[in-house]
Amino acid sequence: MNTKLKFRIPTLTLIVVITAFTVASAANAGAAERKNPPPPLSAPRFAPQPGAIDPATGLPGPGAAPTWKDPEWKDPDKRLTVSYDGLPVEEVARDLRKQFNEAFDVVIPKAWQPTVNSTPFNSAPFDAAGVQIRIQLKNVTASELFNAMNLMFEAENTPLRWELKMNGSRPTVVVRVLPMSFFVPPYEPPQRKILFVGDMVGDQKTGGMPMEQLVKTVSEVYEMSYGAAHGAISDHLQFHKQAQLLIVTGSVDEVNFVTQTLSALRQKIENEDSRQPAGGATAAGDRKAEPKSTTEKPKAP
Repeated sequence: MNTKLKFRIPTLTLIVVITAFTVASAANAGAAERKNPPPPLSAPRFAPQPGAIDPATGLPGPGAAPTWKDPEWKDPDKRLTVSYDGLPVEEVARDLRKQFNEAFDVVIPKAWQPTVNSTPFNSAPFDAAGVQIRIQLKNVTASELFNAMNLMFEAENTPLRWELKMNGSRPTVVVRVLPMSFFVPPYEPPQRKILFVGDMVGDQKTGGMPMEQLVKTVSEVYEMSYGAAHGAISDHLQFHKQAQLLIVTGSVDEVNFVTQTLSALRQKIENEDSRQPAGGATAAGDRKAEPKSTTEKPKAP
């Protein structure tokens, strides 16, 4: 009996000690959590790092460095006051490099060439070096100067941007031509021109064309060149029969095209009039009837 008690008492004591240790550990952990609480659940788990793109707005996050300027690119220890009024990009770059004591190199593409992905508006080569600069700046650093020209390019919808790069240890200024497929041509307001066509109106006797035929010819020639892509023909061509006027509404190219069409028709009418004999008589009418032959056959003796 006494032997069994000796073995039960140490076991009970061990259980009590383990329970007390567990409770003390939980209490210490709770105190630590109260002292250093975890961040609230509403806090963003994936906050953008400095210089990264904010996924909510699509804009550079706080502290983002401009993509056009390399972080290692250092401004020359000099400020300038400049005034350019229509000077080409190539000449501006040459002048700035000289004024900043050749502290950086310059890379300028001579011309941008169209590719298979170019839009119809960008099917011709683009002269990057010949773009004109018009700015007036006072007491600016090199990076402030190039940034001001970028602002000018953006305001004028010019597909050029200056970029400040590092070519090894050498600062370099590069003119970058933006992707031309994303370049939207500037808005061109429609033009309107009134043309007198009375000198071309007439008939076969007086020379010229009937008004209805003139209207039909000009409309057909216009549709052959522009089709229905520019809207209904009545939106671009209007005729006033009594005043003998043609009103053209459209782009500069469309107005010039209609003007050239009328000039060609006017030349055609003048050429036909020059070939017609005076007085309206035809060449066949002018010919006199040939006299009949009065020669008789010789009679038999």
